[in-house]
Amino acid sequence: MPMKQDILGNMALRCYNLDTHEAIIVFKNDEENIRILNQMWIVNMSAADIDKLFRHNILYEDKDAHQALLFQLVACFCYYCGIHAGSSWSEANH
Repeated sequence: MPMKQDILGNMALRCYNLDTHEAIIVFKNDEENIRILNQMWIVNMSAADIDKLFRHNILYEDKDAHQALLFQLVACFCYYCGIHAGSSWSEANH
């Protein structure tokens, strides 16, 4: 899914919503929240946005840990392997 790039500069937090099964990114100002239904969409974010997700853990209730941490895991994988919008799998760090 195409994602807007370099949009998480004013991110306040992100959390997992069990009712909708999505990660929700909340901003400090009045910007509209971003909802990520599939954790694999993260690979289409910019390097700066992935860095922001990597540095801010997702908030969740204990019962939601498994699903919520999948979003965190993809962000960590992308960060460490250099995978982001515009990168090539062949160029990614292994």
